[in-house]
Amino acid sequence: MSVRGARGARRLLEPLHRPSGLVPRTRWLFLVFAVLALLMSLPGPLAVANAATLPMVLGASAVLVASWVHAYRSGRESAVRDVADCVAITAFTLSCPAPAMVFSITFCSLWLHAVHGSTRRGLLRCAGYAAAVSAALPLWGLVPGHAPSTQAAPVFGTAPVMLLTFVVVRVLALGMFARERAAQRDALLVGFGTRLLGTTDGARIAELAVASSRALCASTPGLRSLAVQLHAGHAEVIGVAGAFESAPGHLPADVVPPGLRPGAVVPVAHADELDAAAGEACRWVCLDLPEVDGVSVLLGSPGRLEPEVVVSFQSLANQVALAASNARVHRLLSEQARTDALTGLANRAAFQDALTDAAGEGGERAVLFVDLDGFKAVNDRFGHAAGDELLRHVADRVREVTSPRDVCARLGGDEFALLLRGASAEDAAAVGRRVVDLVSAPVRLAAGTARVGASVGTAHAVGALDPRELLDRADAAMYAAKAAGKGRVEAFTGRASTGDGIPLAG
Repeated sequence: MSVRGARGARRLLEPLHRPSGLVPRTRWLFLVFAVLALLMSLPGPLAVANAATLPMVLGASAVLVASWVHAYRSGRESAVRDVADCVAITAFTLSCPAPAMVFSITFCSLWLHAVHGSTRRGLLRCAGYAAAVSAALPLWGLVPGHAPSTQAAPVFGTAPVMLLTFVVVRVLALGMFARERAAQRDALLVGFGTRLLGTTDGARIAELAVASSRALCASTPGLRSLAVQLHAGHAEVIGVAGAFESAPGHLPADVVPPGLRPGAVVPVAHADELDAAAGEACRWVCLDLPEVDGVSVLLGSPGRLEPEVVVSFQSLANQVALAASNARVHRLLSEQARTDALTGLANRAAFQDALTDAAGEGGERAVLFVDLDGFKAVNDRFGHAAGDELLRHVADRVREVTSPRDVCARLGGDEFALLLRGASAEDAAAVGRRVVDLVSAPVRLAAGTARVGASVGTAHAVGALDPRELLDRADAAMYAAKAAGKGRVEAFTGRASTGDGIPLAG
């Protein structure tokens, strides 16, 4: 069998397999009941069938079964299918020994269709079935083998019961649909919360929130949602879920009610542009997104906006708010773990990571190791508080010589380091001299005026070089600068200094 043939066979056998899930299983069960009711009703018409009624009963049965299977597989309403059903019911009625025998089939067909489509369409279908059976009455005497007329009272007496049966089944079906949608929403929210665990990237949180909003809208027919962020004079649309004819990029600022409080659900007063975007008039409400400044969620539905749906979106918003808060705390802790608390510069760990990244990038780079001269005398004279104040001033001055792509760090005590990306040895020496000049300028402290110097060692690398080795070379060059008289710049050459010939490293 070809692949196409195998697929066709599977599609034909699909209605024979009992599905999982409350709604699919109920629809399958009603399909089975309808087919069984038809099979159990066939012996009567077939027993008295003649050349005129046999084609009618077989043709009507085939049309009805095909219509029911198509309704089950597609899950959608069809006007063509409804008309075919009515014609088939008329033909089946005319082929039966008595018109009332058709009602077992019409009842099962209504049950089947009650779990598909809309209530309005179902009521029209009831009227169509009643009209189809009624249309058979004046034609009854024209069918060979039938009496000239038949009693109409049993037919008309059953029509109200048929309508009442549909209403009862439809109410039960709507309750089942609501339960199924609630279970879907709960599962979506649980899955969303699970995916948020450990997520600290704001863009990823927003991406997951939009995907979950779309899934929630898909689980509730007609539901739409927009995430908007207020700016001066307008609201920017930052997330769209549900069916829109033309999703807007901006909306008037008044779509968000003024003074919206966290947790509040407020009707949208000016919704003309929202209705135009949705393509139909909807009921719109607005709820705030906690912990996310200026962001609100607009929910709309052409019918009644179920409170359970609003609660689901509030739960989604609360999860987003919690994740955003956790992400901010994580970023803050990460920054604190990589930042020198006294000066705000990078700390030793962050500087080591930057050296590793630069080594991976390759290319030209330089490291400056800066140690203050005379810092201990300031501490002894003015106290440690003044020493800390001095270090903050020095950090500001050292920061002036770096570009945005460079890294400036305090390694501890009165030691600083700079990573210059794309810098030559000459560039490093020039930056080092500027550091010496800036640091040696007097500093006005709360306790008095202080003055320190700086000894700077530089190391240059091209291509791959162990990051620790590069920093050690700059450190060795700094000690050479101190040994040469302090307040100067020395470059590591591998054998001797560039200044007074003081050995640096082997």
